[in-house]
Amino acid sequence: MIRKTLLVLSSIALFASCDNDLQIIADWKDVPVVYGILNAEDSVHYIKLNKAFLGRGDVMMMAQEFDSLHYAGEDVGLRLLEQENAWIPSQNGEGWLTISTIELEPTDEFEKPEGAFSSPTQIIYKSSSQINAEALYSAEVYRKSNDTLIAFTQNPITILSPVKITRPNSFSPLTITPNGYVPKVEWKSIAGGDMYELSMNFNYMEFPNSIENPSAGEADTLSQTFQFQSRLSNNSEGGDQMSHSIDFDQFLNFIASAITEAPDYDPSLRRLVLGMEAAQVVSGFAITHACLDFTLLAAGEDLSTYLVLNQNSSSLVLDRPEYSNIENGIGILSSRTSDIVENVKITNSSNDEIATNDVTKHLNFGSFQLNGDNEIEISYGN
Repeated sequence: MIRKTLLVLSSIALFASCDNDLQIIADWKDVPVVYGILNAEDSVHYIKLNKAFLGRGDVMMMAQEFDSLHYAGEDVGLRLLEQENAWIPSQNGEGWLTISTIELEPTDEFEKPEGAFSSPTQIIYKSSSQINAEALYSAEVYRKSNDTLIAFTQNPITILSPVKITRPNSFSPLTITPNGYVPKVEWKSIAGGDMYELSMNFNYMEFPNSIENPSAGEADTLSQTFQFQSRLSNNSEGGDQMSHSIDFDQFLNFIASAITEAPDYDPSLRRLVLGMEAAQVVSGFAITHACLDFTLLAAGEDLSTYLVLNQNSSSLVLDRPEYSNIENGIGILSSRTSDIVENVKITNSSNDEIATNDVTKHLNFGSFQLNGDNEIEISYGN
């Protein structure tokens, strides 16, 4: 969006320099740019408020001016309205009753990286007030001198309730092997949750082959992240059973490519999955490895629509419509929530596949087995 805006503004500046009689800059209009994603589980909430700008001259120079991008805190304010559906006329022309108001305060605690726009100082608005997951919320940008609205959310947004991964858990190990049961990550959709993104962290350590069994401080602990394809829910009511399968071939190919393609990959190093545990069972000892973490993110309808419209596409149509739910401005106010299950175990047979399968054996992962004295031994491919 930023690149397209700069391109348009640069084109305007070019045409203006060609014909002094052509008045292509309209009367000034205040256009706020608002981006905020609310989560009822966060202790602090942040919303980005900027302003669009247009003027005569070099737009790239204007973009480097702090005042071109940010409102003066004494002139313009930003607030959240906690609302409920009352079916009565309101200031926004909808039937919403305001229960309470949260005033956000400007802060410059986050530095902005260098780029086309003014840096490193930037203004973000924040509040430590609690967000009510049972209510609806709107945002309003207003002028403080007379409390008139400059921009506002077209309709109040739903605050998502916490999403929950129901399987797997940190107790029962996953068996990820060929020609067997395919384990799944499962959850139920939540009311208002439209898009779901699941990621898996594979945690391991690596060390020189001169170290047989590394202790604390002798190995580097690393993590590789696999991103599953995003999923859309069937309806906004919630309660749908949703899942992603952990395919064996996909799992091994992910490990092989992620580690091999890492910038600091060293083929001579040895590796071990994290979290090896040996527990007494009826048949003897069971070895497991708590090496996986799963994170599930859920996005509200407006955020989901924005992401879908801006995601990569193989279509020849490159110019996609801009999506905004901010009246008299541009941007997004929406909601999100997340859940994480850490230290998910895999069985020792799953680890053996990582250590010995043709796809991953070049990574020199260790395999574990019990000897006759019930002691654990580790063997490597090199």
